[in-house]
Amino acid sequence: MEEEAVNSKDIIEELEELFNRVSSIRELYSDYFSRNEYEVKIEFNRLTCSPMIIFSSDVHFGSIYTDYQKLLKIWKTVLERDHIYLAVVGDFIDNFELPVPRLLQSIVNTQIITPALQRDYYVKFLNALIERNKLIACVLGNHENFTPSYPYVQLLREKNVPLAKNRLYLRLKINEQEYRIAFIHRSRFNSHLNPVHSSIMELRSLYPDADIVVTSHTHLPGMMVFPYPRDGRYTERILIRTGSLKADPFQMEQYSPYSVSQISTPAIIFAPRSKKMIPFFSFENALELQNISWVLWL
Repeated sequence: MEEEAVNSKDIIEELEELFNRVSSIRELYSDYFSRNEYEVKIEFNRLTCSPMIIFSSDVHFGSIYTDYQKLLKIWKTVLERDHIYLAVVGDFIDNFELPVPRLLQSIVNTQIITPALQRDYYVKFLNALIERNKLIACVLGNHENFTPSYPYVQLLREKNVPLAKNRLYLRLKINEQEYRIAFIHRSRFNSHLNPVHSSIMELRSLYPDADIVVTSHTHLPGMMVFPYPRDGRYTERILIRTGSLKADPFQMEQYSPYSVSQISTPAIIFAPRSKKMIPFFSFENALELQNISWVLWL
């Protein structure tokens, strides 16, 4: 029996498809392991308050379950008050579009704002932050990557804002003090028993020189001041797991019967004259101290 001739064109097409899949997997892993380093400087001369950074993630703007009153308060706080900055750690928009692999129609239908409009508002909000020099860094989460349309990416690149998929490492200089911050949206280290386990493992494995490690994605908040060796002595590191403004039934069933949005957006106040930090589970509590905290650094 004569064997069929091998079609070289078919083999090449199969190999091309295989190599494209390998490349996409490689890109996924690069998101997990690449440091994506940036530097940002903040010149601070005022003595009536201290600079503060709010860490926001998993807002899921567009979802019917998002706490929009809390979101509005965050926006107004950052845009209207002096020396308050925002770092976005992924999934700011819900961004469910069809077809989306492995997602149910019911999830798509929980959006009260269309994905296209979500992206439009995200661009407007980011632009307002950039014009006021209020945006420290922006990490793209898995929800930002659900669509090939990235109008916010083009804006952030044009304005030279620190930007990366999934993880970003920032060297932040406030006057002469340098703070090293690792942002990771989706870490491969997770524990339902300890929300900050991912931040601990990221510190130990990839960011041993970081002063602050922020992870997100699971919607379960946590915070810890963790002593970890550097340069022959233990130094304080702040480990954060941000929560979410999206209190959907699945989240409450999996993690807690209570809404955790009141502690979902942590903040840190920084000393303008020395390397000191005060972390807060809730940015509202940080606001109360910001205007008097400069006295603590004298």
